[in-house]
Amino acid sequence: MKGHLFTSASLLGTTFNIMVTEKFFSTGPIENLVKQVSGLQSFEDKNQDLFNTLTEREVEILSLIAEGLKNPGIAARLGISRATVQNHRAKVRDKLNLTSQTDYIKFALAYNLIPF
Repeated sequence: MKGHLFTSASLLGTTFNIMVTEKFFSTGPIENLVKQVSGLQSFEDKNQDLFNTLTEREVEILSLIAEGLKNPGIAARLGISRATVQNHRAKVRDKLNLTSQTDYIKFALAYNLIPF
């Protein structure tokens, strides 16, 4: 009988497959496991104070940016002007010290703003 070495990547992939294919399965504990394996839990803990500085609207903007929406799409979705979106985007970027789209996504995943 052959053994199988479970790596973080294989465990993460398996967990993701369970979450996607078994919609009836409670994902709360699985999401916690994924966060631990991927390092998002320590990221979340380390950045909690920064995240807490965001307003409710800034959290909305962060979520929509992480989903891949551009300023015009965010403005249309929220019923606000593009200039207002740009203002909120700049505040989020500055408060969280973000430099790339990946940074937006990492924060959004860590704080459950977008699904895994």
